[in-house]
Amino acid sequence: MFSEKMLMLTYTPRSDSESRGYTPWLREIDNPFFNSVNKIQNYSNWKLTQPSAQQVDWSHFDFMHLAKGAQPEEILGLPDVAEFAASWTRQWGQDPDAEDLSVNYQVHIVERIRQGQLRRRGLIALILEPSFSDLPVQAELWKSTGMILGAPQVTGTFAVLPLTYSDTLVDPRWGKSVLVAECIAQPDD
Repeated sequence: MFSEKMLMLTYTPRSDSESRGYTPWLREIDNPFFNSVNKIQNYSNWKLTQPSAQQVDWSHFDFMHLAKGAQPEEILGLPDVAEFAASWTRQWGQDPDAEDLSVNYQVHIVERIRQGQLRRRGLIALILEPSFSDLPVQAELWKSTGMILGAPQVTGTFAVLPLTYSDTLVDPRWGKSVLVAECIAQPDD
């Protein structure tokens, strides 16, 4: 079961990242590293599909569920996490030399406000500003409660709804923006 608090990272890696092996690096290095940090319960990497990626200013996001008792603000301050994030910025960030790290990624603090279907595999709909009357009951609801880094890319309430590859139909009535994302990496069950 996922924790009630998580960090949501939004970002767009450098334009040549895929040709330099970004997806395999996420699977082999990034995801195992973050899932080995004691204060992180579960960490997964996601990429928006087309045309969803054209609706927002970022192409990727990560869900970082916090372990019981962990505080959102302390995660990025852990020495090994801070060093890893600096290495990510140098290798994959839009502007590795920028003083303001938020040009490379943004870190949102979010809290669950409604339990939903917890199994996230393959595809999900990420629904920004959901319409509660049209949203399927199995959708998880989350609320952005603050920022650790950068200006908010996801504000207010959003929903996460697992999709299957055989049923990728989304209903635009679910919310203001209904984005489809594919899982790049997550720990094995």
